[in-house]
Amino acid sequence: MSKKNSNNKSSSDIKENTRLFLNKSPIIMGIKIYVFIIGIMLSGMFSRTFFAQIVLFLGINEVKETYNPQAVKINTKQAILAARIIALITLLTIMYTVISFSGTSNFNILIPGLLIGFGICQQMEGAALDVITEHMRNSMGAWTTILHVFAKKKRGEYWKEFIEETELLWAHPQIRPMSGSEEALEKIEGKISEDRLVKYMNKGREEMNYYTGIEDNSESKTRFFDHALEWLHNTRDKHDDLNEVQQRLGTWSYAVYLGVGTIIWLLQPF
Repeated sequence: MSKKNSNNKSSSDIKENTRLFLNKSPIIMGIKIYVFIIGIMLSGMFSRTFFAQIVLFLGINEVKETYNPQAVKINTKQAILAARIIALITLLTIMYTVISFSGTSNFNILIPGLLIGFGICQQMEGAALDVITEHMRNSMGAWTTILHVFAKKKRGEYWKEFIEETELLWAHPQIRPMSGSEEALEKIEGKISEDRLVKYMNKGREEMNYYTGIEDNSESKTRFFDHALEWLHNTRDKHDDLNEVQQRLGTWSYAVYLGVGTIIWLLQPF
């Protein structure tokens, strides 16, 4: 009986040690992070490719701007690497398909396939980055709206300056109020109470890596708003860095790959 208990304990220890290793190992944690990021990118591209076209076809103009708070926390290097992994997988898939059907000796198919594959994988990388930047835009739009509405209910120089800061953020070509426009925003300002806004901010403050509760006093609120403004600026800068990479990917180079590959394929002897 004691031997059986000893075996059970040993088995439990092995399971526990394995669980701790999987949870604490930097390599495993890194893999989990990139699997998560790639999953967000692929699901975003899939929904855009299929569901967005259906929405457009049906003529639905109002689309709820949602975002994943964890996607917003992704840093620039992680997003770029995950997008490049997707691009590489795309290229390998294309080349595997081409080689499977044409073999390795048919250069009339192999070379155009490689060039077209480069062009497509470059577009996949840009599309993957755009999924993350969209989450960031929606997050900034939501938070600037909430903070702006709250600040307009307060009096004093601090809150006046904060309102100006949110309006400066809206001057960014890709950041806009959650309601879609400043005119529409004015219509909802009177419908939301200050207590409700504080409740919302307390519920979502961890999105900004703010872990202290917002209390019903001026010091607590201004401390949160200072942190929120810094977070918004950092998120905007991160968004702009990714957007710059995305814009470079969407310029002439991918068109060259696709164009040259297509021309070679069209001119090949039948």
